Amino acid sequence: MKRTFRTLAVLALTAGMLSAQEMRVSLANAQAYAAKHNASAQVNDLERQVAKANIWQNIAIGLPQVQVAGSYTNNIELPAQFIDFGNGELTKLTFGTKFASAGNLSASQLVFDGSYFVALLATKVVSETAELGYQKSLLEVREQVAQAYHLAVVTERNTQSVSSNLELTRKLLLETKALQAEGFLESTDVDQLSLVVNNLENSLAFLNNQKEVSLALLKLQMGVPQATSVVLTDALEQLVLFTESGSALLAQGFEAKNHIDYRTLAVNREGAKLNMQNEWMSFLPRLSLSYGANVNYVSQSANVWDPSGTQAANFAFSSWGLNASVPLFTSGRRVARVKMAQLKLQELDLLLANTESMLSMQYKLARAEYSFALNNYLSQKRNETLAKSIRDRVYAKFKEGVASSQEYTQSENQYQQSVSALLNAANNVLNKRVSLEKLLTTFN
Repeated sequence: MKRTFRTLAVLALTAGMLSAQEMRVSLANAQAYAAKHNASAQVNDLERQVAKANIWQNIAIGLPQVQVAGSYTNNIELPAQFIDFGNGELTKLTFGTKFASAGNLSASQLVFDGSYFVALLATKVVSETAELGYQKSLLEVREQVAQAYHLAVVTERNTQSVSSNLELTRKLLLETKALQAEGFLESTDVDQLSLVVNNLENSLAFLNNQKEVSLALLKLQMGVPQATSVVLTDALEQLVLFTESGSALLAQGFEAKNHIDYRTLAVNREGAKLNMQNEWMSFLPRLSLSYGANVNYVSQSANVWDPSGTQAANFAFSSWGLNASVPLFTSGRRVARVKMAQLKLQELDLLLANTESMLSMQYKLARAEYSFALNNYLSQKRNETLAKSIRDRVYAKFKEGVASSQEYTQSENQYQQSVSALLNAANNVLNKRVSLEKLLTTFN
């Protein structure tokens, strides 16, 4: 009884481990998982956090700065000087005390610095740039995951199709061999069907390898360990159901200024504008306040802070000041830097206008490619239905002895070609839709 319970416990634990190593994911689940675990997305997320932390670092530069310092000194050998007081002999005079300690408190406050105020505005630009970089990485990850998912689903469906046809043809081959053994058919019919079986077996072996590769690629894009088993829950039919609503996506308007690349370039232009303002600020003075408080202790005793020690004494002093720095002449260096900043701003203005035109062109191209892929998929779907109908009719005629093996082979090859064309069209239309959605920055 105990052995039986132990066996059941081991089986339950093993089943739990296998279940924990298996992931069942839809396309939406895969994209959501990748948004958190894809290496590129994680790196850009960290960059975004670094940019946010950098904001306070820049703000702190203009806030009060306070420092405390202290020291303790044991003068092993006191400094000395020999002086002749006029009697022809040198007298050694020792200066200082054996032990000394000092404490200092200093504070400073920036009063005015044009570059500081521009830097505060620039931190927002840095933060927005990092945020846009993170959003762009998510868009790219979603696209890469979708393409890998589509490829895996299409490969799986192709594998199933070839496997089904192989099983059907093997069955027909066995029946043909039996009829040939009885003398009803020639050996040519058996050879012809054997050739079809061999080709299907080779195709199936190739597709099984492709299936493993496509799943490995999907795991990489998702950020899933390769040892984990991934099961795709979205069938090809589910993924292509959108064909009925394809016109909705084609009718959606496009605004280039909403695209992530245009927004990123616009933020970079704002950064260039702030850089130009910063160069102008270099002509203005810089003002700051400072305050310092110091206390010193000296003694011949090791406890330098004991007022009753030998030759113990202490004294304190403090001060404050207003510091000003006014740039006067730099041989035209500042003027040249301002000019460079202005030219950079003009360059970005040109790039923005060109980017807007380029994105509009890309949208038209992506829209046209998706429209063509959509129509091609629907056409290939009709072709596959016709090819299957032809193959099935020839199959039935061959079993009845009305059609030849060569006719069946031709119909089977034609059907396989139509299936391949349909699956390629399905994969293409899915990927073209993803590309269009990425351009529109809207994934459904």
